[in-house]
Amino acid sequence: MTPGTAPDIPAETIPTQAAGDDPVWLHAISRLSTTLNRLAAVISAGLLVLMTGLILLEVVLRFFSHSTYMADVLVAYGVAAITFLAAPWALEAGSMIRVKVLTDRMSALPRRIAEAFTLLSAGAILWLLLAYQWKTVLKLWARGSLSQHFIQIPLWIPECFFLAGLALLLFQIVVRGLRLIAVGHSEERAVTL
Repeated sequence: MTPGTAPDIPAETIPTQAAGDDPVWLHAISRLSTTLNRLAAVISAGLLVLMTGLILLEVVLRFFSHSTYMADVLVAYGVAAITFLAAPWALEAGSMIRVKVLTDRMSALPRRIAEAFTLLSAGAILWLLLAYQWKTVLKLWARGSLSQHFIQIPLWIPECFFLAGLALLLFQIVVRGLRLIAVGHSEERAVTL
């Protein structure tokens, strides 16, 4: 191999965007989903850095018998936020655990039916969770509910991270469903381990 050339890697092991065979309208929707998922993942990474800094600050303050009195609460909110904000990107990037022992042995039509059932089931569950969470956020906003901690935080703020993560996850499921209908497969990336 000469400098500047790519190594010989089998094509099926290279993560590739499936947008090459997507219709233009689906490509636009997929790009919007990807952009939002990446933004949520960046916010998630930023929150992780802030949580790490807060924990380190708390450790240093405790050496001098002081405390922020909020580290445990803020880190708990942060863990919930990064979990739900990073999930859509993880799904899109193919990083979620997926057991394909049965679908790999199916022919094309049964595989599409199984994939459609999975997407419809996951979408329905996410829709129910999203609707419930939306009502919860509106109720917390209307009541002006505050946390009962040293610094009172409006409770709708941490709940909005959960709401945003669910909405982006549902959007990603919809994109996969549209891709299954329009192209015949739902995967954005083909990752083979």
